[in-house]
Amino acid sequence: MEYKKFTSEQLDRAKNVDIIAFLGAYMGLEFKPSGKYYKCSQHNSLIIYPDRKRFVWNSRNISGSDTIDFLRNAEGKSFPEAVEIIIGENAAAAYTPAPKYKAEAGQLVLPEKADGKYNRIFAYLSQTRGISTGIISDFIKSKQLYQDTKGNCVFVGFDEQGTAKFGSVRGTLTERKYRGDCKNSDKRYAFHQMGTDTARLYIFEAPIDLLSHCTLTDMAYGNGAYKGQTRLALCGSSDVALESFLERHQEVKVLHFRLDNDEAGRAAVEKYTSKYRERGYEVKAVFSQSKDVNEDLINKVSSKARR
Repeated sequence: MEYKKFTSEQLDRAKNVDIIAFLGAYMGLEFKPSGKYYKCSQHNSLIIYPDRKRFVWNSRNISGSDTIDFLRNAEGKSFPEAVEIIIGENAAAAYTPAPKYKAEAGQLVLPEKADGKYNRIFAYLSQTRGISTGIISDFIKSKQLYQDTKGNCVFVGFDEQGTAKFGSVRGTLTERKYRGDCKNSDKRYAFHQMGTDTARLYIFEAPIDLLSHCTLTDMAYGNGAYKGQTRLALCGSSDVALESFLERHQEVKVLHFRLDNDEAGRAAVEKYTSKYRERGYEVKAVFSQSKDVNEDLINKVSSKARR
């Protein structure tokens, strides 16, 4: 058979391309989320399944399990022609999605909680980082924040069932900086805060930036105003946590990126702006006047104190 000229690797790549990305580049088609599916803006009856491979085009009475099927059924291409179109000029590399994130096996190992009133993290987060004591208390009450026996801040992410799935440790000694994720942390459930408005999502690199944004919101609009917004800390610059959050919260329509104002942060925002706009999200990005949101907060608190 003619298609035997393709290697198994080439065939596998062709069968597993992201059909939305491919049709955007190949035919200029745009898709927007519609429930769990994606609907074509130019052809309302063309629907892509959540796996971003299967499709159904109701008005033309055709469907398929991958992009090869689309080119054959919708464009009348032969199997070899379809594969050639997809993998030609290394096209498949651009349309093939990144490997799925795999969480570490085993139960999350969180540091032991300290006894007492968590004085160390209160002092560090409020006095050094400028975060509102009321907001610190709120996150402690929700069990998303605590002090371990070594005096570190521990930020915890939970799944929908209220099970802790992610932990990030941040040292409180300014002369000896320490940060790291806890053993068996699942990045898909990174530190986040659900607000009353779940259509908009504010995205940060670090939990401290998330708490800083909460504080800035309260400073601008009054205590408790931060509870109106929904926030996610990527706990890095990878969008693993964002991908998972959006899968779990189909109601999100607008993404507000507030990543660090440095080369890595700007590169990530540029990449994610293109990626998520292509998926139908409204994407906005604001960079801090300083290095990050927390430095903006510190500067604002210092300026206010000097008046």
